[in-house]
Amino acid sequence: MPRGETGTAAARVAVCTLSSRELVGPLARLPGVAAAGTLMTANLGIEQVIKALRCDRTVRGLLVCGRDSPRFRAGQSLIALFRHGLRPEDGHIRGATGYLPVLRSVTARETEEVRARVELVDARGERDVETLRAEVAALLARVRRTPALPSREHDGGQPSFVEPDFGRLHPVGRRRSLDAGIGGFVLISVDREHRRILLRHYTSDVRPRHEMWGTRGEAMLLGLLEAGVIEDPAHAGYLGAELAKAETALRLGLYYEQDLPLRPPGRPPGPVRRRTAKERTTMAQAPALEDFLRLVTRTLGAEDAVLDLHTPLGEQLAVDSARLIELTVVLEEELGADLPDDADLARATPAELHKALVG
Repeated sequence: MPRGETGTAAARVAVCTLSSRELVGPLARLPGVAAAGTLMTANLGIEQVIKALRCDRTVRGLLVCGRDSPRFRAGQSLIALFRHGLRPEDGHIRGATGYLPVLRSVTARETEEVRARVELVDARGERDVETLRAEVAALLARVRRTPALPSREHDGGQPSFVEPDFGRLHPVGRRRSLDAGIGGFVLISVDREHRRILLRHYTSDVRPRHEMWGTRGEAMLLGLLEAGVIEDPAHAGYLGAELAKAETALRLGLYYEQDLPLRPPGRPPGPVRRRTAKERTTMAQAPALEDFLRLVTRTLGAEDAVLDLHTPLGEQLAVDSARLIELTVVLEEELGADLPDDADLARATPAELHKALVG
């Protein structure tokens, strides 16, 4: 039967196993089950459920089973959506107690379409496969006996949902000097003997100011913010990333050195692994030349500069080595540029760097 038709003979059901991943395989193989999957969040996850149910109009029943997260309560929120609907003014699920139960990319009308067509069975907490097999069979029999509701399809049988557009941002920014941002500098290291992260804050003339021990990067960053040691958002982001790296190194036995990529013990620091041509083609599309020039000047801290395409960067701008390292990381790691291991960006022209992106 074509996808757009919804006769009772073609009716199928879907299964949501909440956080019980082990149930997905056995239940997905049952007769009449169109799809089975987990649900972890009361917002993006539920949005994906609604979109999937709208796309496959043969699905007339939904069995919700498995263990619901006591923290995020995605299952409770999904049940509340089917029972009480969505507030059209703000997308909040009526009666939901989950974490942030707000739907942004589906409308109240679209959820009503699904609620009117799909019968929901609340079997939260049930994880016995044989019991759930019987629940699926009973639900399938009911939906196949019940006449289908009139179709509300649009545009030749396809749902009218349009994925919202995202504004594109470039992964580059600018930090104030470290001394201006935190009144000195911070050193982070890993103490493997005691399984802790050590953070020490010094003044610009190398006098000790603060010391912090911890095992979780997030908690340490919050402690720095609470104490007022850092206020600049860019430096908070930098320290958060470094503390996360240190925590990862501590947990997985990797070698940690501040400002360098993580690596296995015994492997010396070296150039970033060169990506293959296939890997580079799967990355984000290279920016247009005009956007690329803006990205370069922002990274080098010279937003107002107008670059000549064929003059080396070092002859056009007075930039320190730290800025050039930041630009190298952006070009290689974020944009997938194929730079030689001994590349000297100060001697490279903007045209040459852009060519490394586009091939």
